[in-house]
Order: sequence, then structure tokens, then C-alpha cells
Amino acid sequence: MSSIPPAPEPQGSQPAYQPPTPGDSAPPPAAPQYPAGSYPAPPVEQPTAKTKGPGTLGVVAFLVSLVAIIAGSILGYVAGSTLGALAQYGTVSSDGTYVLDSLPAAAESVAATGGVLTFVTFAVFGVLALWGFVQGIVAAVKNRGRGWAIAAIILAVIGGIFVFIAFTVGAGVGAAPYVA
Repeated sequence: MSSIPPAPEPQGSQPAYQPPTPGDSAPPPAAPQYPAGSYPAPPVEQPTAKTKGPGTLGVVAFLVSLVAIIAGSILGYVAGSTLGALAQYGTVSSDGTYVLDSLPAAAESVAATGGVLTFVTFAVFGVLALWGFVQGIVAAVKNRGRGWAIAAIILAVIGGIFVFIAFTVGAGVGAAPYVA
């Protein structure tokens, strides 16, 4: 006689099939049944957000941001020089400040044109820079021209500095002949 006990059956499993003994009137047991959901479903291929594709999305974002800076700077320079020309109608007061008292009718139309040009300058830059910025983010996330996209984001963010500098330089150039 052996003193080794039989091996324990694993938890949650069905007893192993035992062939019927002679004289057993019970029908043979059915095939083992497994509990539902005991095995994980096969893995499903999930689409990833960082799909590699052509880099044209990033290149377009870069070009739009670059056009925003170039167009905004040109328009800003023109608007600034138009408004700077209004300096000819001002006077220097006794305390040394520059005073723009009243404008003749011709100067009022120049001022209105300069104001409209200033608005158009920053509207054109704002719309194009926002487009380049958003498309740059999308291109960077989707890995479709990531380097170009990062450059587009940087240009869109710092481009306003260049447009403002161009506007200021234009105003200085427009006012230079009239300011002592």
C-alpha cells in the first residue's frame, strides 16, 4: 500500500472522464463543459493615433505659418508707415510731449486707411497663424511631418513678435521725416 494521496483536482475544473465499469447502468458523462468567459477574447488590433503617413500635413502647416509671418509683416510695415505719416500734423507742447490736436480732412482719411490696414494686418496674421498652429499640432500628433509641424507651431507662436516689429519700424519710417 502506498501512502501518497491522489493529486488534488484544479479548482473550477470538471472531473476527468472515467470509463464506465461493468454493471454500471448510468450513461457515460457528457463532454466537459467550461464556464462562459473563462478564457479572454483574442486581442483586437486597435488603431493608434500616431500613424505614420506622408509628411505633407506638417509641410503645409509650416508654409501657412511662414506665409502668416511674411504677409503680416508686409501689411504691418505698410500700416505702420501710413499711420506714422500722421506725425506731420502734430506739435510739440511746452512740456516736450507730442500732441496730435486736430486733423484736416485729408489726414482723417489717411488715419482711417491706416486703421483699417492695421486691423487687416493682425486679422490676416491671426487667421493664418491659427491655421498653421492647429494643423501643426495635428501633424505632430499623427506623426505626419513632425519636424515641419514643430517648426510651424514655433513660427505661429513667435510670429506675432515679427509682425509687431514690422509695424513699429513702419511707423518709425513714416514719422521720421516729420519728427525733429
